[in-house]
Amino acid sequence: MNADTRPSVACLSGRRVVDVLESLGVHTVLLDDPTPLELAARSDVPLDLDLGDWGAVEKALRAQHADRPLEAVFTVYDAHLPLASYAAARIGVRGLGLPAALACHDTARLRMTLAAGGVRTPVSLPVADPADARAAARRLGLPVVVRRTVGRGRLRCRDLDGVKRASDLLGPAALLVERFTEGPEYAVQSLTVDGVTEVVCVLAQHTGPGPAQIETGYDHPSGLDPAREAELKEFCVRALGALGFDHGVSHIRVRLTDDGPELLDVAARPPGGRLCAVVERVSGIDLTRAAAEIALGRPVTRRPPTAGHVLYRCVTFDTPGRITFDPRGLAAPGVWLDVEPGDRVRTADDPEGGTYGRIVVHGDDPAELASAYHSLHDSLRLRVEPDTQ
Repeated sequence: MNADTRPSVACLSGRRVVDVLESLGVHTVLLDDPTPLELAARSDVPLDLDLGDWGAVEKALRAQHADRPLEAVFTVYDAHLPLASYAAARIGVRGLGLPAALACHDTARLRMTLAAGGVRTPVSLPVADPADARAAARRLGLPVVVRRTVGRGRLRCRDLDGVKRASDLLGPAALLVERFTEGPEYAVQSLTVDGVTEVVCVLAQHTGPGPAQIETGYDHPSGLDPAREAELKEFCVRALGALGFDHGVSHIRVRLTDDGPELLDVAARPPGGRLCAVVERVSGIDLTRAAAEIALGRPVTRRPPTAGHVLYRCVTFDTPGRITFDPRGLAAPGVWLDVEPGDRVRTADDPEGGTYGRIVVHGDDPAELASAYHSLHDSLRLRVEPDTQ
């Protein structure tokens, strides 16, 4: 029997990552809480651990490393990012540097770290007690955005009553109150190897009208002229350098204001939803695969792009109620809905509203993309009936 010489890597959670690691021919140590049975069967070493117990995770990975040396510890999930970086540092293998991981995980820390590095971010104040949010808003001046420092959840507030509602809804977690500035937003995808960052693509990002600021769509190309896009890319590279971002991929949200670029968020992972596939179409780089290859110390796989233009729109609603649609419309490529007929939906401007699906078209002719999008949207026959219950 031939010896198993595959490189070994530890990953914290991730169905798509298991697919990628299988294709790369890697010995996979998968940690989850618990590990889904299907993924356990496809992993070489599935470990069911309490991922909130960092000591137990470190102990388990040290045992694995002693038995079969690990190349890296990584994750593509925000919640597990600090733990993956901590474990990698503790056992001395490749992983995103812990200071960068902690900053990407905690928005207040992100703001302070970037400010220290001379990178512009929204002016903000941390609020340990949600009851103090209105005082912070008065000091900053309205409108403001109230957001959780860790995890999802942010609301734009135009008055102090809105700040009170937002802090009640988002608390009792620690909050950040930040001054809201106007300007178009962009989603910037990048990869970093040994501290050297390459911007993979820039997408124009559309944001909903409501206080929740939901993401309603993306366009490629970004619509920026070459000089302005180059400025935006340089700004993001500088920001990642200020964070000490050394190994991995990132999804960055930037707003262009009258005073220049303003960095809103950095996620140290591939983009969610269907964006990862969009990025691969326009750049030839699968960012989930790239994250695994960077963790393994391998060159990033690059293929020819398959589309010059992408139109990506989220499904939202102007009225609340129960959704009905023609399920035959889901058979078309590029259409996904996250709801079933009869499910309740909220409006895009509802503080608890959101998106309920995506329609994505791609090609080389923008006019044809717009026509294709409207055709797919119409084929769904989306309708919202009043909710009488």
